[in-house]
Amino acid sequence: MTRPLTKRDAEALKLFQHRNRLLTSIREHSLLDPEEQSYACIFQRCCEILTDAFHCDGVWAGDIDKEKGSLIVFASSPPNPEADSSTRNSLAQLLTQRFGENLQSFTAPLLLQLDENDYPGTDSCGLHCMVWPVGYQQRIYGFVVMHCREQINICELKNEFICHVIDDIALALFSQDTALKLKVERDFNKEIIDSIQALMVSISPCGTIVSFNKRAEQITGYKEQEILEKYWVDVMISPRRRLEFQQLFSETLRGPQININFTAPLLTKDGTERFISWHGSIRHNIDQGKVGIVMLGIDETKNLAADQQLNMFTARWEKIFIAIQDPALVVSNDYQILEANPATCAAAKKRRTEVIGKNICDILHGGHSSGNQCPVEQLIGHQQTRISETELHGLHGTYMLTVSPLVEENGDINATLLVARNLTAEEVLRAESIRAAQLAAIGELASGVAHEINNPINGIINYAQIILDAPEDPEATDHLRNIISEGKRIAGIISKLLDFARRREEILAPSAIKKIITNSLQLVEHLLKKDGIICSVDLADPLPSLMCNEQQLQQVMLNLISNARFALNAKYPKPCPEKRLEIKGVLHQQRDSQYIRLTFTDYGVGIEPEILDRLFDPFFSTKPKGEGTGLGLSISHGLVRDHGGYIRVQSKLGEWTRFIIDLPIPADKGT
Repeated sequence: MTRPLTKRDAEALKLFQHRNRLLTSIREHSLLDPEEQSYACIFQRCCEILTDAFHCDGVWAGDIDKEKGSLIVFASSPPNPEADSSTRNSLAQLLTQRFGENLQSFTAPLLLQLDENDYPGTDSCGLHCMVWPVGYQQRIYGFVVMHCREQINICELKNEFICHVIDDIALALFSQDTALKLKVERDFNKEIIDSIQALMVSISPCGTIVSFNKRAEQITGYKEQEILEKYWVDVMISPRRRLEFQQLFSETLRGPQININFTAPLLTKDGTERFISWHGSIRHNIDQGKVGIVMLGIDETKNLAADQQLNMFTARWEKIFIAIQDPALVVSNDYQILEANPATCAAAKKRRTEVIGKNICDILHGGHSSGNQCPVEQLIGHQQTRISETELHGLHGTYMLTVSPLVEENGDINATLLVARNLTAEEVLRAESIRAAQLAAIGELASGVAHEINNPINGIINYAQIILDAPEDPEATDHLRNIISEGKRIAGIISKLLDFARRREEILAPSAIKKIITNSLQLVEHLLKKDGIICSVDLADPLPSLMCNEQQLQQVMLNLISNARFALNAKYPKPCPEKRLEIKGVLHQQRDSQYIRLTFTDYGVGIEPEILDRLFDPFFSTKPKGEGTGLGLSISHGLVRDHGGYIRVQSKLGEWTRFIIDLPIPADKGT
């Protein structure tokens, strides 16, 4: 018999739907420009979700002003920032008394009651308040408050839901802060001066000015007629250094050299000091020999100021680079490490001198065999930023590696920045994301399974009624056999659904790909029939078994089938022969390894070429708002990669989309 949906299961499903709405809102908010994102929007959505989920008197979010010691309200539901002001002020006073104005020690939820003894004369007396701090990585962004007139009693399921919601918005706020900081750091580059015009001054052997061009007039403020026949040092050199450069001029004329280069301060007509970089060439006369010097000067005043600012920015960048807690390296196009922060040396367990100047693969992977290019080396020098999860033996761990080109002003790429984030602390978040995507798939399957088991249940009821009406009928035995057959059919469907929904350890075991695909299709068989989708499966026989996690691969299959259904229904609202999904499996040889190559091809609406590279990004979705979290393909990509495989997509807009999965066959199975 089918186990009915319990009250707890129904409540868990509703809470999951509320959290899914929040995650969808956060994803949509994250697509905005970092400067357009706001704490208030995320907090407001959190308040609305909690109000809908718990039907309490009110939910609001706020913080304590560090300078004024007063309450700041970010958001509220119902959205009235002036409502219940006495309640909020009373609670703010209590939090300030307990934790101080910065609330840094406020790290655990509080259940409080505001009564007449503590806060007489306010309309908040008798209120029960639940307060949750919102923080991430030792930073408190504020707090969320739920208040009710009745005693607050939160069960374990709801408490877990609230904890997830608070963690979701805390992570979203942290991500928003990080994105904004990165944008600011990228914008600190200084433009180089467009062009520099030269001063040109001709000087006689005795040191007087013979000619003076227009640029020299603009810089000095003198007209040529004012300074002709005057000594050049009196016009072109600041008084404090005239003697020094007069001697340099005399030595140049007497010596064998034909050029002179120096930088000197120049005092303009209006008293402003400017710095000019001079290049002087001896003027020759065939009959008389040396007759003077032609001086070309470049106004370096702005350059010196720019250099000072550039030095300041460079020092600032170096401090940021050193302060990054994750390993960070700057690598040249020939794969040599130009710079590495202290975190890199610590992770590699090497001194700085053992890292700088070495090949990137030698440090990250411990080297590679001759003739094979390191996977990291293949990413160096590309125009686009690449992000991948990989094991770096040289850094003794598994990392999320971000490879970003450092683009010069002329568009050239002479170096690449690598930042490796250790994934040890990210495993819990990853597991939760996978579980959330799995529950979303279960929700989509639920309605189809309900319809699928409805027919055998009706058959059982009818056969039982026939037996009850005529127990002596000789066909009663056949009816009982039919009842058993229909019952086994229902048990099989429920068993497959429960097997997919059950939490399992992430262990690999031998399994047949045909079994995984068959089980996946049986779960969505009714949905495909209802949509009028023709599904064909063509698997080579035999295919070797895989070492895999069946549940995880089934999650990948169900996600690809779900995406295909959406694309086909968008193109063909009604059943037709062209509404097709093709699933194929063949053996594929790649270098010295064998893979099982699976292809899922739908003849739906296709995908725009410009977004193909973003399909596997977290929270990116082509579905309408509210119809997807954007996590399905990202998680599928991670699960396939965890199995040592590859997943990629091909598409022709308006005609078809094909997902290709290569799963490695164990060496003893491929031989």
